[in-house]
Amino acid sequence: MKKIALIIVVTLVSKATEAQIYGVPDTLAYLQTLVANKSQFIGQPFSKLADSLKLQIKYFIPFESLSYDVTKETSTTFAFYKPLTADSVYLIYPCFEVHWYPYLNSSQSETLFGYFGGGWAPNVCAFYSPGIVADIKIRD
Repeated sequence: MKKIALIIVVTLVSKATEAQIYGVPDTLAYLQTLVANKSQFIGQPFSKLADSLKLQIKYFIPFESLSYDVTKETSTTFAFYKPLTADSVYLIYPCFEVHWYPYLNSSQSETLFGYFGGGWAPNVCAFYSPGIVADIKIRD
């Protein structure tokens, strides 16, 4: 009886682990599909894109690329891994980049980035949710 119970427990644990591992087995392929279907998200609030993701965002990096106005955040990189040290930043790839229009307030995003260390949090989600998606690209 103990052997049967042990076999059942081992089987259930292995299936649960398998389900977690194989939710999205290939992140790059998943992101390529996301970019191929980006037309359904362009012009929509970021919340629509975030709600449809099969992977949970763990990390973000805001970018201000307008040399004449550094108060505007033109794009943000979102990753599914949060690096624990500066040496592990390369592990965030592949990730995706969202371009915004209208541009977002970079002082708010930089404050959130500094406070949460780039980690995804409810406050960060609330800031980005109403942002309008202009484009989606893969960063690999």
